[in-house]
Amino acid sequence: MLADWRQIAVALYDNVVATGQADHVVSRALSQINIADISAVLAVGKAARGMAQSAYDNGVRVARDKALIIAPSDDHNDAHNWPLIPSAHPVPDQNSLIAGQQAAALCQSLNDADHLLVLLSGGASALMVAPHPPLTLDDKIELNARLLASGGDIHQINAIRRLVSQIKGGRLAAMAAPAQITQFIISDVENDQLSSIGSGIMAPDPMPVSESLALIDTLGMADLWWVADLHKQYADGRMTPPLSPDHPLCDKIDSHILASNKQLIHAGVIPDILSSLFAGNDQHSKAQAPQIIAYPRLSGEASVMAECLAEATISAVNQAGKTVIGITGGETVVTLPHDHGLGGRSQELALAFALAFKTAMQGSDMPWLILAAGTDGRDGPTDAAGAILDSQMPLDIASAKQALLRHDVWNYLDQSGGLFRPGASGTNLADMVVIIAGS
Repeated sequence: MLADWRQIAVALYDNVVATGQADHVVSRALSQINIADISAVLAVGKAARGMAQSAYDNGVRVARDKALIIAPSDDHNDAHNWPLIPSAHPVPDQNSLIAGQQAAALCQSLNDADHLLVLLSGGASALMVAPHPPLTLDDKIELNARLLASGGDIHQINAIRRLVSQIKGGRLAAMAAPAQITQFIISDVENDQLSSIGSGIMAPDPMPVSESLALIDTLGMADLWWVADLHKQYADGRMTPPLSPDHPLCDKIDSHILASNKQLIHAGVIPDILSSLFAGNDQHSKAQAPQIIAYPRLSGEASVMAECLAEATISAVNQAGKTVIGITGGETVVTLPHDHGLGGRSQELALAFALAFKTAMQGSDMPWLILAAGTDGRDGPTDAAGAILDSQMPLDIASAKQALLRHDVWNYLDQSGGLFRPGASGTNLADMVVIIAGS
């Protein structure tokens, strides 16, 4: 039974990832516009190669000096001969800095006769950077590490990233003015907020500068040497603020969300997949088929979310009296101490769920399975997308608690065989969780 459940969970993950693939969503979007008008292309993010390739395959032709692809350095998918900069994620590197410079140069070369196609996906914030002086690349790297460990959500993190950038918060769009801009977006953030996808390189900033500056204190980074100078630069007018929502340039930006986590998981995709999986299977009549249950969206601390999911699953099984399947998506956070091990938010959520479920169900032999993974195929700075665990896997409660306490879950799960390694997916739709439990 658990082997069947594992197949179902992986099939759900694979189908969501496949539905959000760049070639599918970009091809469909391009059919709705006049591609002959496009004179420049900027593709940046974890899905950049695939999105650019789809654009090219569907007839987008621009001069080599009017195109730029910025993608992760570990993305080995083939791409055509448009210029490509392989840079780093989640921690930016020298290539990220070069990418930011070249993206700015491309945009500044445009005029009112140009139409720029921006192909944007998650990961762009690290893959392309341009820290505002006096910040250096090293300062940006330190800031990024501190932000990722702060426990702040993606909207808070990107609000600060916009503050210290020369290209984010719509500033890159201002460089491209007066060109027309169309951006196709694969979203990896909750509510598909444009200012948080890639830190809003082509979108206005809805948050006032004063509120964004206050977040630096809220997230515990007021000790960074440049913070006081940043406050002064904004106060003196020496720092250009992000684009405001009422700026006239916004009228020249046409944005389209092609795929997102919430859209794919909660728009009928999952029921359709499950129907196909159980169709014609005599072992699963309509009465015996698992009941689909609704979970809250993933948010907050991963370990806390895991406990909520465990409680909801146990309650649902008791009410249904049969097997249940719950699917949800979104993005949790992990607040890291200075000294921590290796892991990712999906790995922590899966292990914390297993621990909470086993603790709550002591003495019960109820089977369960959880798959928690990033749809990009990578969970934090690890080689795994997340974890897949079930009730038959050995779980030493003391060791599991220590792994969670030290935030060193990768090593624990690697030894137990619980890591989920599907490889890079070519898209980025945040995280998803599949839980199956019951008789």
